[in-house]
Amino acid sequence: MGFTVPGPGRFLASGHPDLRDDELVVEGKPALLGLVESSDGLEWESVSLLGEADFHALEFVQGTIYGWFDDRFWVSANGEDWEQRSKVAIHDFAVDPADGDTVVASTEDGLTHSDDGGRSWRRIGTEPYTVLSWEAGTLFGASPDGTVAASQDDGATWQRRGALKGLVEALLATDDTVFAAVSGEGIFRSDNGGATWHHVVATGEGDH
Repeated sequence: MGFTVPGPGRFLASGHPDLRDDELVVEGKPALLGLVESSDGLEWESVSLLGEADFHALEFVQGTIYGWFDDRFWVSANGEDWEQRSKVAIHDFAVDPADGDTVVASTEDGLTHSDDGGRSWRRIGTEPYTVLSWEAGTLFGASPDGTVAASQDDGATWQRRGALKGLVEALLATDDTVFAAVSGEGIFRSDNGGATWHHVVATGEGDH
């Protein structure tokens, strides 16, 4: 489900627990992780909402955690106390690293935009970019057919960059590199803004 890296040695995640781990299961409640944290990606501890929530998407920007589950957008300053800011049905979202109030999310009907940290939303286009990642002024999106595009005006307009063969399930943009997880294929990376891609963690072979 949701996963984000606030910084070196700190990982935040959500989803459904391994039922063999008693510390991540609450008797009488659904098998939902809430928010869990790890320093190494191996050992995880509950932070909040154990048995109550499974964040399908998580972002960490400027000391604030953003999450979405059950068609609701949530924000927390410490990972323990959460504010429900709106009810919205989305697939994925990205927060502007330079402005925590600016959020773009993908929906079944296209893209929606918030300029108040997810409290309210307005539709900005019908582009089918279902997974999103934002870094250094550029918002990247990928559509179900593998098309990768970029926007430098908060999702208002897009420029096609390249394509991947298969369903892109996640994107991660860094200063110099964009990574993509492709269903049934593995992890790909692009060092030229999404124009060409190279297999780095493979279940198949070749470049795209």
